[in-house]
Amino acid sequence: MIDPTVIIIVVGVAAFAISGVIAGTRQDANILTVLVLGVVTAIGGGTVRDIILNIPVFWVGDFSVVWLAILASLVAFIFAPLFRKKLWKVLIYADAIGVAFFSVAAINKTLALGHTGEVAVIMGFVTACTGGILRDLLTGRPPMVIASEELFVTPVLIGGIIYVLLLDIAPNYAAQWPIVAICFIVGFRAIAIERGLQFPKWLRMRPGKRAE
Repeated sequence: MIDPTVIIIVVGVAAFAISGVIAGTRQDANILTVLVLGVVTAIGGGTVRDIILNIPVFWVGDFSVVWLAILASLVAFIFAPLFRKKLWKVLIYADAIGVAFFSVAAINKTLALGHTGEVAVIMGFVTACTGGILRDLLTGRPPMVIASEELFVTPVLIGGIIYVLLLDIAPNYAAQWPIVAICFIVGFRAIAIERGLQFPKWLRMRPGKRAE
């Protein structure tokens, strides 16, 4: 039987690689640039997480992760023209899937290292968002985590907190809780995208006037 953790990592890497490629094709980037974007997006968050946790970077010990990111990027590059009119939609949904899977994977890894639930939630957020931030910066776009009009951070943080609480309250169902957490994060993000869910205006900062 395949280890569920492997499935989570594979899907997360593929989803983030695809989002990186879509971001590149929206900028009319060449295939090499697109591959770099796909790989950086896929491994960026986990790399930062492992550096913070002071452990060996995950893809250094298992380079198959990078090959998977390259393969997913190539496939996305080939089929991207079929979704030319819906590239933005594909990007934000691929990002939502990657965020959910990577958040859960990071929480599992952090807890396995003996850290507290609070640290695990933060590492889940860092892992989930850093790859996308790097992708957006490299393509000259404001990071989605900041610029997204719909709720972005909230689904990740709430989903991570719920996941950690479920593992603590009902550890006997630990094999099922990752699925619940992933579905919650993806579902919450999808509803936010389709319904345009935002914080109320009084909870959002408004840009001030530029100094003369």
